[in-house]
Amino acid sequence: MATKVKKIGTVESLEKIIRGSKKKPVFIFKHEETIPESQEAYTEYLSFIEDNEEDILFTFVNVREDSEVSDAIEEMLDISDSVPQLILLIDGEVAWDDKGSNIVFDNILEVVNEFVMV
Repeated sequence: MATKVKKIGTVESLEKIIRGSKKKPVFIFKHEETIPESQEAYTEYLSFIEDNEEDILFTFVNVREDSEVSDAIEEMLDISDSVPQLILLIDGEVAWDDKGSNIVFDNILEVVNEFVMV
């Protein structure tokens, strides 16, 4: 299951992933292991990934280990910083983002149906 999730560990990787979202939708999950709400949201995210068959790139950023990547997400994508946070990129732009307890399987499925399955 975790092999389907790519860790973003550098700003250069982030830039490449943003460019790549012009060809394939990308989810970026901002995660902090010490925050229980983030652990719960990450479990929901992984559960969705396990059941997903769509052509989507699933990624995550550990905000404690890779704070410069987390900061770059906020700056490059012009969105407010939050943890946990799930962001959907399509065509190099933020199509959707949400945070906290809203990151659950059913909500992710709804987002995919609305933005990806068009």
